[in-house]
Amino acid sequence: MGTLYRLFKLFLCCGFLWCSRVHGQAPLDSLPDSLNSTVGQDSIDGELSLDELNWLAYLEENWCFSTDTALLNIRDFESGETPEIDTVEVKLRMALLDAQSPMELGWNPVVHSRIAFYASKRKKHLGTMLGRAPAYFPLFEEALDRHGLPLELKYLPVVESGLNPAAKSHAGARGLWQFMYATAKHQGLRIDSYIDERRDPMRSTEAACLYLTRLHNIYEDWFLALAAYNAGPGNVNRAIRRSGGKRNFWEIRFFLPRETRNYVPAFMAVVYLMEFHQEHNIYPINESPPFAFLDTVLVDEVIRFDQMAPLMGLSESELAHLNPMYRMNIVPATVERWPLVLPHTAIPEFLAYQDSMRLIEPERTPDIVFVPEPVTYRVQSGDVLGKIADRYGVSVKQLKEWNDLSTSMIRIGQKLIIHADPSKL
Repeated sequence: MGTLYRLFKLFLCCGFLWCSRVHGQAPLDSLPDSLNSTVGQDSIDGELSLDELNWLAYLEENWCFSTDTALLNIRDFESGETPEIDTVEVKLRMALLDAQSPMELGWNPVVHSRIAFYASKRKKHLGTMLGRAPAYFPLFEEALDRHGLPLELKYLPVVESGLNPAAKSHAGARGLWQFMYATAKHQGLRIDSYIDERRDPMRSTEAACLYLTRLHNIYEDWFLALAAYNAGPGNVNRAIRRSGGKRNFWEIRFFLPRETRNYVPAFMAVVYLMEFHQEHNIYPINESPPFAFLDTVLVDEVIRFDQMAPLMGLSESELAHLNPMYRMNIVPATVERWPLVLPHTAIPEFLAYQDSMRLIEPERTPDIVFVPEPVTYRVQSGDVLGKIADRYGVSVKQLKEWNDLSTSMIRIGQKLIIHADPSKL
C-alpha cells in the first residue's frame, strides 16, 4: 500500500480515536444504570475543568478529519472518476477485513456485485455517510466494545438509516437502528407523545447492542443474527426449517424474504467501501459536527426549541438535529430532568439565558401530559380501526404506528396495543 498511505490512514485513525476516547457526552458505561447521567457535576453546571478545557482546545486545534479531496485523493483520480474494480485487490482487502474481525467478511461473488454497484451508483451517498461518521461512529464503537460485539457493526446504521436519527421506514421503523415500535418497547425504549428514544443516538445504540447480543446468542452466527435483525427471528427460523436445518446464512439465503437475502451482502459491501473508500475515489462530504465537540446539560423545566434558538445562535432545525428524540421540539422536563445536547461552546449561553428563554411566548408552552402505559385490546367481531380509535380517544394513524400496521386490515382475536387517553378508560 505504500508508506505514505499507511501513515495517512494512521493519521485519520488518530482523529477518530480522540473522538471515541474523549467527548462531552454521558459515558456509556453509565447508561444501563442511568441513561440520563452526564459526564459529571461540572458538565451539569456548565463549568468545565481546566483539564477539560485544555483537552477540547487541543482537539479543536489538531482535529484532522478532512473533506478536502486534494488531501485525500492519494491516487490522483480524476474528479468524478469511477476506478475500475480489480477483483484480486478486492479479495485481498476483504481477506484483511476478515482476518481482523469475528465476522466472516471474506469475498464472494454476491458481495462483489454489491460492491461494484455501490462503488459506481452510490458514491455520493457513501461520501455523505463518511461525512456523518464523526458524529456517530465514536459512540457506536464505544458501546459495541463495551458489549463485546464486533466493531464492524457500527456500519449497520449506514444500511438501516443512512446515519439519520430521524429516519422512518415505510413499515414504521424509526431511528439510526430502525427499531419497530414493539421491538423498541421490548428493549426498554420510551415512546410517547413527546419522546421517542428510538431516535436518540445513545439510547437506541444501547438497545441495539442488547438486541444484537440476544440474537447472536440465539443463532451463534453473526449473519443469521443480522438476518433476524432485519426480518425478525420468525422468518429466520422458518428459513432454517425449509432449508432442512442448515444454520448458515448463505445456505438458507433463498428461503429468506427478498429484502433480507440482500441485507447481509449490502452490509458487507458497506463495510468494505467505508474502510477502503479512497481506493474507489469516494471521500467525505458535508461533515457533521464531531461527537467530541458536543456536550449534555440536564434540563429541569419545560422549554421549547423556538425559545432557545434566538438566544443561542442556533436554529430550531439544528437543535432538532442534535436532539432528535424530542418529537414536538420541546424538552418535556416536568417531574424528570431530560438531557439537552448542544455544542460544548453553547452550554454556558444556555445556562445563562435559560430563564429569559422561557419568557418568550410562554403561553405557547403546553401543559405536558404523558400518555400512560398501553392497554391491550383484543379485536372483536364488527371492529374496525376507526371505531376502536374513537372509543379510546386516539387516531387511526396512531393505532397503525403502535402496532406496526401497514394497512387498516385487522382480524378477530388480534391484540392491539393502545396508549389510551386516561379519560376514555
